[in-house]
Amino acid sequence: MSILISSAWLRDLAGAWTFYTVLPGLPWIRPRFERIARFAPLIGVFIGLTQGGIWLLLAEFDWPKESLALLSIGIGIWITGGLHLDGLMDTADGIAAGKNRCSEAMQDSRVGASGVLGLALILFVQLATLIKLDSLAPFALPIAMFWGRC
Repeated sequence: MSILISSAWLRDLAGAWTFYTVLPGLPWIRPRFERIARFAPLIGVFIGLTQGGIWLLLAEFDWPKESLALLSIGIGIWITGGLHLDGLMDTADGIAAGKNRCSEAMQDSRVGASGVLGLALILFVQLATLIKLDSLAPFALPIAMFWGRC
């Protein structure tokens, strides 16, 4: 019985990995897409550790903190394929469309002005926060990526 639970657990983890990242999956585990949300915080920690690791590595070569912040944000977007940002833009468009057209605006594949503004606002806040945190940013990233996915 415990082997079946472990097998399902690993397959769910592989499904979460495939869904929440653009990174290649493990070839010997067939992903299963049931109960994958429970692994989102764990995958967030991985993404944050990757971002923080790149920050620390490049800081050793005296990269300016502004460049480190931009690159860290970019790495996070690349790893996730922009999944959360797409949802943010759809939500902003839906809110701006009003109660009667909310669902229609969120299902539209085109991004509206409110979606673009929401994206810009979030990216500016992330950039400003990472620059302000400076040397603490690489340690804050895994924590933020964990809690952002809880």
